[in-house]
Amino acid sequence: MNTPNAAGVRTMDEAFQKLLEADTHPENISDALKRNAPMPPGPTLVPVKRYTSRVYHELEKQHLWSKSWQMACHEDDFPNVGDVVPYDITTMSFLVVRVAEDEYKAYYNACLHRGRKLRESRGTSLDELRCPFHGWSWNLDGSLKQIPCAYDYAGLNRDEEALPEVRLARWGRFIFINPDPDGESLESFLGDLGSHFPLLAYDKRYKSAHVAKVIKANWKVVQEAFMESYHVLMTHPQILTGGAHDLCTKYDAFGNYSRAIRCGALESSGMPAWEPVQLDGVRKVQHPLNGWVYEDLGDGVVQVTTPKGVSGKFTLDADWIEGELTDANPHLCLWVGGLQLPEQANAAMQDPKAVGRIKDKLGARSSSRTVGAEIQRQVLKEIIPSIAETIPDVELTSSIFFTVFPNWHPWGSFNQINYRFRPNGDNHEECIMECMYFTPIPENGEYTPVAGVHWLSAEDDYTEASELGMLTKIFNQDLRNLPYVYQGMKATAREHLRFADYNELKLRHWHELYSQRIEDPIDQTG
Repeated sequence: MNTPNAAGVRTMDEAFQKLLEADTHPENISDALKRNAPMPPGPTLVPVKRYTSRVYHELEKQHLWSKSWQMACHEDDFPNVGDVVPYDITTMSFLVVRVAEDEYKAYYNACLHRGRKLRESRGTSLDELRCPFHGWSWNLDGSLKQIPCAYDYAGLNRDEEALPEVRLARWGRFIFINPDPDGESLESFLGDLGSHFPLLAYDKRYKSAHVAKVIKANWKVVQEAFMESYHVLMTHPQILTGGAHDLCTKYDAFGNYSRAIRCGALESSGMPAWEPVQLDGVRKVQHPLNGWVYEDLGDGVVQVTTPKGVSGKFTLDADWIEGELTDANPHLCLWVGGLQLPEQANAAMQDPKAVGRIKDKLGARSSSRTVGAEIQRQVLKEIIPSIAETIPDVELTSSIFFTVFPNWHPWGSFNQINYRFRPNGDNHEECIMECMYFTPIPENGEYTPVAGVHWLSAEDDYTEASELGMLTKIFNQDLRNLPYVYQGMKATAREHLRFADYNELKLRHWHELYSQRIEDPIDQTG
């Protein structure tokens, strides 16, 4: 599947091209999906201190966060004129304000009198921005409105007391800010990103969920776990269905963003076959590599049985309790035995009878990929009927995910997922991971965006955010790794991490952009 081309660069282009040729709607496959943009081979060596050292955090404050376009919020966060949303990044804080029907501005979130934050939380339908300390206030357009005891400020020029603005630009109903007054335009920075969404542009989507969670690891450690599929084989083996394996992902790098296309049910001879076992996907699953079956016995106990009948019992952390089998995969123990979502969130996505009808309709073209695509078309016909029938299989059955430097991760096609990662305040050893869903706006124009953010602490289980569905179970598996990744970085005897040429291409591309902005210091202590 993953083969070198004439230049020695490994790609999946040949296999991906065959997948496109087998699509039931090949005429509707976009030019963007046909693009190939590999990177030259490495090695790419990254200093461990980039993650663990406070020195880098300070450099990022100076050269990254203060000079980069950042997705700060979305138009759905502002249903009314006068709505205000703070955006905090390290020690910086900004206020995004809807000042008129179709006008937004961003200000430094600090009173010009004594520096108190003007707001620490969202505001709705405000007619002014008033400091809670001494009452200085500004109009929504940033002009000075009132100073209590103004007589006490002789010589003050009211025109010079307008709130300082931060550059603001919009893309696809997203609102970006950039503290650097001299940097390139957002249009130039994003380049041709919009070409990847020809059927459902982001200005035709609304925010249907927003969950933010504190994680005890550096933001780059956490972000990178969501930039590649290489970890799926070990961390999320329960999702490897239809013969897919970790090499079935196409990676490309374009300007200030990169792309991955995980091909899902791409047929492969790389996975072994096992005797059929009655599974339920949540309480009982089978590891695709070794055939071991993991079953929840209740009370935090998981039974693991090999194809030869050898078994053992384990805790949710895969600690051995009893039995001949003494080792198990901790991610699958957590998957089957950990906290579960409400029953409705675990409900089967398709009716077996409906699947049968779709298979009959497709006839010789029926496969797990084409059936899955047709099921999704039927769902989308209720929401966006004018284009549902035109969507190619590849856009409905592949996980297409982008990374826009430095920290925004929109997903492609008709997947709702968007991620954003940033330090937790000025703490470089914790971060905030945000998952947002952006759903197609129904063609009848009726939709209700989510109101506010559902916050989870570092101790909260992700399944408490049931609005994200089964994705929270997958997140729990990721979080089983990430704090230990960060701890391991502090413990390692090596000074550098080494990224794979192909499967970690997106990480390599990101660090290439990072190195253009931040030079590795000679003194990396701290």
